[in-house]
Amino acid sequence: MEVILAVRKVTGQSLWRSRDLARQAPVTLVRGLSAYRAQSAVAVLQSAGARAEWRQEPEPGERTAPSP
Repeated sequence: MEVILAVRKVTGQSLWRSRDLARQAPVTLVRGLSAYRAQSAVAVLQSAGARAEWRQEPEPGERTAPSP
């Protein structure tokens, strides 16, 4: 329940939608946040017991290395 409430806090979604997102993990919860806000969201989720990480999105046109 704590993870669902943390998802709700981070996303601003309804309790029902937050529960669905938590059950669908792994899932991207939010995009387009500043590095500070993204790291804060990760901290909120982790403090509730979720496994969360922040990934910086590549700039448009930037190539990424293929996954091994």
